[in-house]
Amino acid sequence: MSDSGYEDRVGREFPGGEYTLAPWRVWLTADVLLDDPWDEVPHPVLAWMAGVAGSGMSWDDLFAWFDATAEDGPMFGEHHTTLHRPLEAGATYQVSGRVVSVVRKVGRRAGTMDVVGYELDLHLAGADGREHVARCYNSIVFPRRRA
Repeated sequence: MSDSGYEDRVGREFPGGEYTLAPWRVWLTADVLLDDPWDEVPHPVLAWMAGVAGSGMSWDDLFAWFDATAEDGPMFGEHHTTLHRPLEAGATYQVSGRVVSVVRKVGRRAGTMDVVGYELDLHLAGADGREHVARCYNSIVFPRRRA
């Protein structure tokens, strides 16, 4: 089902920015996740963290694109990270992102909701230009209690 009224947001680009994987953050993240903090390869969850932090938007900004606020109770939906190469501690990544889907669904218990899919890409500047390092697909579920 569709016709959420937000289909025109598909393809909208995030402002983007950059994010540096500070070695201290890499170490702390691994420690919190009970991973080896001395591993030279940062934990993959940092791809998502770098993407969100470097997207150029706050959660409130993203919610506002869909006429929602945190008080409406948006929920994290799906997540999938594809790493094209390992992350590097200390590297600075260029981040871009976009809305890729908007689907209206109706659940028997949850009622009407819009499921918004978006992607965040991490690129690393190199001698050959921008190398695509990772893509994080995510979705947010916006309850539409008044729909």
